[in-house]
Amino acid sequence: MRSHPSAPLPEVGPPVARGARVPLGRTEIGVLPFGLGTGGFDRLAEPRAGTVLLDRYAQTGGNLVHVSDRDTAAAELVGDWIRSRGVRDDIVISARIGAPRMTREGAVRLADGVERMLSRLDVDHLDVLVLDASGQESGGGHLEAALADAERLVAGGVVRAVGAHGIDAAQMLEARVFASTGYPRLDVLEVPFGLGDRGVYEGEMQRLALPQEIAVMPIHAVPRGLLAPPQSPGRQGRAARLFHWRGKLARALDSVSHEAGLTPAATAFAWARAQPGVVAPIVNVFAAHQIDDLAPAATADLTRAQTARLDRAASR
Repeated sequence: MRSHPSAPLPEVGPPVARGARVPLGRTEIGVLPFGLGTGGFDRLAEPRAGTVLLDRYAQTGGNLVHVSDRDTAAAELVGDWIRSRGVRDDIVISARIGAPRMTREGAVRLADGVERMLSRLDVDHLDVLVLDASGQESGGGHLEAALADAERLVAGGVVRAVGAHGIDAAQMLEARVFASTGYPRLDVLEVPFGLGDRGVYEGEMQRLALPQEIAVMPIHAVPRGLLAPPQSPGRQGRAARLFHWRGKLARALDSVSHEAGLTPAATAFAWARAQPGVVAPIVNVFAAHQIDDLAPAATADLTRAQTARLDRAASR
């Protein structure tokens, strides 16, 4: 039978990046090389807008959702979405949770933070537990205490893989030593890294991560200014407004974006994804068009020449 003239037009081809999966380091967890951060959900006008973003992300083939114990509302929204859509088995949950520490009220256990996060998400396990060691100095037993707690969570099936945020190279070495004695190894490293923020990861941390096959999930891979709605039609000039203080980088980013057929935000994302050790940049989005912009960059590759031009421009 012929379809009615007013019937919806059929979709042509699969969703963008559907089925594109890469392993998180040495784990058996496969993810789209584009993680959806929920840190931008606080900018949404209403909670329902977050559901729209999660739906759009899933439609593009996305399966890595990152939450933090510092944003209760976002975690609860993600939990509601997972339950209502019935997609728990399809979604990889990465949760950044504060490592055990002492406060004026007493000791704060990692297990307590994990339990609260599980309750907010309404799930029985976390795929990736990212230990938030921000503000904790190397030594002093902080990292060992965190890994000891994580060991019990992994053994109990509450956590599948362990990562870290806010650690330095010395702590990465500590973690490697602890792993050799039976503690969980760090399989994921969450670190600020991008064209405009290269100092933390490049160098010693990168040299430590590569031989251990640690999966790097950069934050700041796409500067927030590039994610803002364009002031005028077209792609050209958006980078210049953000990097007005670094003209050569702005011009290189706009030029490569034009050649690659990507937005400047997607080009910055693709550059970060092309760096050694990087698996899945995490981007905090707050509008559906940002997901549409970035999804193609999860599978698009810049040429060596294009990457080198951006490298040279960013290093000057």
